[in-house]
Amino acid sequence: MRDADERGQVRRGYPRNGSVAVDLPAGTSAVAFTHMVLAGTPEWVHGLLTLRDKLMAPFGLQRQERVAVRDIGVEPGRKLGPIRLLAVAEDEVLGGDDDKHLDFRTSFAVRPSASGAGLEGVCTSVVRFRRPAGRLYFKAIKPLHNLIMPRLVAGAVRS
Repeated sequence: MRDADERGQVRRGYPRNGSVAVDLPAGTSAVAFTHMVLAGTPEWVHGLLTLRDKLMAPFGLQRQERVAVRDIGVEPGRKLGPIRLLAVAEDEVLGGDDDKHLDFRTSFAVRPSASGAGLEGVCTSVVRFRRPAGRLYFKAIKPLHNLIMPRLVAGAVRS
């Protein structure tokens, strides 16, 4: 099931399967797709991340460092907001981070579309809880995650 159509309209598939897929222009690499998603982060999302940092500071969770669009480089080891880039290849960029409450991984993959006509970019997130506090934390932010991720990915192809 696709989560965004050709016009970038988001459908409700993401909460069920953890992935968001959009059609991409021919020749788009995973590096370009990742850059499009991260560079297209709207101000309201940055605001939510800032609020999250303030609320979670007493618990010692990692802070999100905002990176200017001109400074976004898709290279292994770079920390771009909440995502540390772990591996970079033409067909997939893997990011994520480990914190005291949970670990997460986000994949930005480019593959042939299901129809065989063109490419699609697929963003998938996986969360592993380290302790009950991680499960509670993710339960609290999951509705926002489910709201934000499809819009970020769909917005990347519109910008």
